[in-house]
Amino acid sequence: MKKTAQKKQPAVHYTIVPKDLAGHLFNVTVTVPAPAPDGQVFALPAWIPGSYMIREFARNIVRIRAESNGASIHLTKLDKHSWRADPVAAPLTLHYEVYAWDLSVRAAHLDQTHGFFNGTSVFLRVLGQEEGAHEVDIQRPGDPAASTWRVATAMKEAGAKRYGFGTYAAANYDELIDHPVEMGDFALATFKAHGVPHDIVVTGRVPNLDMARLQADLKAICEAQVSLFEPETHRAPIDRYVFMTMAVGDG
Repeated sequence: MKKTAQKKQPAVHYTIVPKDLAGHLFNVTVTVPAPAPDGQVFALPAWIPGSYMIREFARNIVRIRAESNGASIHLTKLDKHSWRADPVAAPLTLHYEVYAWDLSVRAAHLDQTHGFFNGTSVFLRVLGQEEGAHEVDIQRPGDPAASTWRVATAMKEAGAKRYGFGTYAAANYDELIDHPVEMGDFALATFKAHGVPHDIVVTGRVPNLDMARLQADLKAICEAQVSLFEPETHRAPIDRYVFMTMAVGDG
């Protein structure tokens, strides 16, 4: 008996652009090529990997609308963090704005000096399609203040160049939200620990940054950590690591 090959589901596609640096707004779209026939449900997580306290990230969505083939599609808000679109027989796109003014490792922050986000704050989950491929086009802001910005993330490039704006890919939604993104004029260095690349990205007030010493110290720490947990192989379990640090004036 011949096995019939399953048709691969088209990737859920996001775009995110820092729309208003002074207003702290990210503009995000998510396009679902094959939405659920009975009405596609979208939801924003109320938690973040590594910190499972309930958080209301959805409160920062300030505007949201849906369209398909150029026509407006009605959205019904189901609860604090989820919406259902009316059924459509064509690709469905949501457009929404996210207010980003949380200078912590958990959420999103945007101003004239940099942009940062975790996927749990900005990427609405497409219920029923979490296990399929996801991709995101991280676009450069139009503000002249961002003309020299770069992008730092451990997400796999899918058209974008390393440290550049463009398209990145994730195997599924869990992987998508497990890769924070920093953009701005950050200090950058790369070293290898047991052969695996490690990036150091430092944003903010760094007038006396000794990057060479930071590299040397962090390399020793990472190699000791890998040797402790992988004593037989001395090989890190991930192909690339990115350390992100925001240096501020008051600690």
